[in-house]
Amino acid sequence: MWYLRILFDKEGGIDSDECEEISRPLNELIDKQDFIDKIDMLEIGTPGLSKKLRKPEHFVSCTGEKIRATVRDEKGKEVSIFGILSSYDGEKNEIVLDCDGETKTLSISECVKINSDL
Repeated sequence: MWYLRILFDKEGGIDSDECEEISRPLNELIDKQDFIDKIDMLEIGTPGLSKKLRKPEHFVSCTGEKIRATVRDEKGKEVSIFGILSSYDGEKNEIVLDCDGETKTLSISECVKINSDL
């Protein structure tokens, strides 16, 4: 099956009314395109309250916001670390979190997942 997934986001998030407002004209535009017969499923939505952070621009745009980084402890168990994203270093591939006054530096490659945490 072929999917076309379009996600919208803005600072502060998007509510269901705004999603509907955006999706109507977009759906009409897509229906007029030649490639539409190749699409089995159209999904229009938002990344949600807990969007995944993967790309450099995701980390830059979430600086100053609450995030949750999931890492594995020495026994392999997943552990969540909550904090404010203080900074992102693309060269070192690291993020710095303020966890209630304690600074934690995490390598992005060692994180199982990183999400915004509203």
